[in-house]
Amino acid sequence: MNMKDRDRPESERLYRYWVELRDLSDGSARILPLHAMKIVYLGGKKGSPPKPDEQVLRLEDDTAVIEAKDIDELAARLRRKYPDGTHERVLRCERDYAAEQRKADALRSLIQLLAEAAVEELLREQAAETSKPRPD
Repeated sequence: MNMKDRDRPESERLYRYWVELRDLSDGSARILPLHAMKIVYLGGKKGSPPKPDEQVLRLEDDTAVIEAKDIDELAARLRRKYPDGTHERVLRCERDYAAEQRKADALRSLIQLLAEAAVEELLREQAAETSKPRPD
């Protein structure tokens, strides 16, 4: 990790989230990855109001996938599936520097591709203009 990574603005920082699930009977622990998704509705029936975007939290358990609209609903579902008396559930988070770097690299590559395409288009237009016969 270099200083550029540390100094990224908050809006460019990426984090990795998971739930650590500990079985109190034997002390074993599992890590359940947590992902946040945004569902975007594109269009709809004419005359009907557009559906609002939705956020969904998705926790990947070995036996099932648990989805919830917010962290409180997720906690309630986990508490029902893994009760307090038998399990301990802890939400964990860490900054994902590698993902930040991959995203920055991908954006730089995209910008380079777009710039090259724009230059090629400009050169084609200029070539077409210069090859047109001029009226006398």
